[in-house]
Amino acid sequence: MRNLRTPPMRILITGASGFIGRHLSAYVVSKGHEVTGTYLSESELSARDIPRDGVCWVPLDMQNSARISEVLAECRPDAVFHLAAQAYAKRAWNDPLDTFRTNVLGTISLYEALRNSPPREGILLTASASAYGAVKELPIREAAPLNPTNPYGVSKACQELLSQQYSLNFDLRIVCARLFGTTGPGKTGDALNDFARQVAAIERTHQPGVLRVGNLTTKRDVQDIRDAVRALWLVFEKGVPSEPVNVGSGNSYSISWIAETLARLSKVAVEIRQDPALMRPTDEPANQADISRLRALGYAPSLPFERTIVDSLEFWRQG
Repeated sequence: MRNLRTPPMRILITGASGFIGRHLSAYVVSKGHEVTGTYLSESELSARDIPRDGVCWVPLDMQNSARISEVLAECRPDAVFHLAAQAYAKRAWNDPLDTFRTNVLGTISLYEALRNSPPREGILLTASASAYGAVKELPIREAAPLNPTNPYGVSKACQELLSQQYSLNFDLRIVCARLFGTTGPGKTGDALNDFARQVAAIERTHQPGVLRVGNLTTKRDVQDIRDAVRALWLVFEKGVPSEPVNVGSGNSYSISWIAETLARLSKVAVEIRQDPALMRPTDEPANQADISRLRALGYAPSLPFERTIVDSLEFWRQG
């Protein structure tokens, strides 16, 4: 086991202004480390839950290889958490080229720059369970083949293969955390918070309303962000490059149950209504993580998903 407690590290977190990045940055700072966090646009820094103390914020577009080198030269990180990505499946369908420029070519640019000065403690890639695609046998083990069914999933599979190649051929320690659904108060672009935001808006009218939803038949492994950041740190601290680690709850929740739970929590009557515009071209029917490898690193989820739903609704009720 590697000792990461002393001295404090300089840690670069790409995509730190995103939902996972904001929580991870705050968690790493709480452990006594110095964080340089990157953002793409100034508007991202206005997020209600973005950490201010202990994080040095710098702009970075992963499509700008020269800027990547500049940031690395400025912060000289002991460790890198690579989160920056175009992470929305719908946007990937609409513009796969831009997604690949950011997720794939951006990762190559980062690793090429890091070859010149490998970070002492290594690199963590936040990979994605979207790379698995549709898997018939659940729960999904890390040995399952990568068979992505959408452009975003393909780009994340490419990131993993690149990480393996650079780890094998160059002096880079790169560990991969395959994230399943990660949510919590303040996230945007996922079913739970989209539903919660709608319910909060309906409540403000003091009248019955309609909750518009997409495909309700799917089931997803979803974890609370507050558990996920602990898991990411464990993978970084104890993981090995040849063994990607599933990071999830180990449970699968139906999208219909999430919608029904929020409708039940609503202070006014809510009708759940399917909207064809919210349907995706393809959608894996179910996923569920086998987190045996993660548990072997010392991890156990601490927050029930019902708590995540309640806290997310309260976040949007507050504005």
